[in-house]
Amino acid sequence: MCADRPPKTKKMEDTASACLFSFGVISDIQYADIDNRLNSTKTHTRYYRNAVALLTKAIDYWNSDVSSMRPDFVMQLGDIIDGFNNEGGKTQSLRSLRVILNQFDRLPCTVHHALGNHEFYNFNRVEIMNSRLFSGVQFETTPRDSKCECFPDLIQPDEFSAEGLASYYHFSPAPGFRFVVLDTFNESIIGHVEKCPIHQQSLHRVRTVNKNDDLESPAGLKVSEKRFLAYNGGLGEKQLEWLEDILQGACSAKEKVILFGHVSIYPVNGDHTCLLWDYPKVDKMLRAFPCVVAAFAGHTHNYAHTIDASSGIHFVTLPGIVEVPPGSNGFGTILVYADKLVLHGVGQMDSLEMIFA
Repeated sequence: MCADRPPKTKKMEDTASACLFSFGVISDIQYADIDNRLNSTKTHTRYYRNAVALLTKAIDYWNSDVSSMRPDFVMQLGDIIDGFNNEGGKTQSLRSLRVILNQFDRLPCTVHHALGNHEFYNFNRVEIMNSRLFSGVQFETTPRDSKCECFPDLIQPDEFSAEGLASYYHFSPAPGFRFVVLDTFNESIIGHVEKCPIHQQSLHRVRTVNKNDDLESPAGLKVSEKRFLAYNGGLGEKQLEWLEDILQGACSAKEKVILFGHVSIYPVNGDHTCLLWDYPKVDKMLRAFPCVVAAFAGHTHNYAHTIDASSGIHFVTLPGIVEVPPGSNGFGTILVYADKLVLHGVGQMDSLEMIFA
């Protein structure tokens, strides 16, 4: 559902064109039933219990008739619960996940989940793909990477009904638009058992560049190397080939493409520490397809917006709900027009008009 009145912000202009559809965006909720504490770099406080309160307010907002902005669907961009839940075992991880999903269940619309690093701190891939976090099961998708040997090792007889499906997918929310949900940890150190070739190759890839004992530390790395950290990941060749096919089809069909994933596919505001390992390949690909108009990510916990000067693509990273203090928030509703996106931000997410190049 789109707003029935023009947005009230100096950054936006009234438009005669009709809003086609709308969707909500939120990321890095990272809920855990633990006390507040500083993040790993001691630079920001994480309000773990408050995260569910902020999500509750976001759901209330999206459900409110007063806002006139009920979204047609919501994009949740990963790290739905925090890795600290794993210290309490699977029971605690599932309990926290249930708390958050119960809030999303109050929405009368579909919620799409991108997978973040904290999902893999709590669950393995088989568990995720048998859970409601695997939102791609109802859409077009692709076979999993044949190099991955996690499934036979983790699976129990008759347990896994979705074997062969990948955790990245695409869908068309309205004629003329194609949304692509990427798995930015398709190749990663986390989420794969140690003997899996993907885990081994990913570990080698990071250690070749990052010589630190702590593979989550960028100390001593050049700017162009800072993305090679254990909490980042990559798409991998198979997903890259799949993405290229999707973009070719979308351009041929004159569809506008919007990309979503947990890890950013572009160094928004120059941030290379929360960046896809195979960012250069993705960057080169996107420049070849003018149908791509925007990309959204989480992971950094900071709201930022950058327009690539060459392609005109809008790249946005979302605030991390877990680091938003009580009294504020950090989610948004995006209204989609034929020629632009209009983001209505709340709290630490700014409102913004993104005109298509």
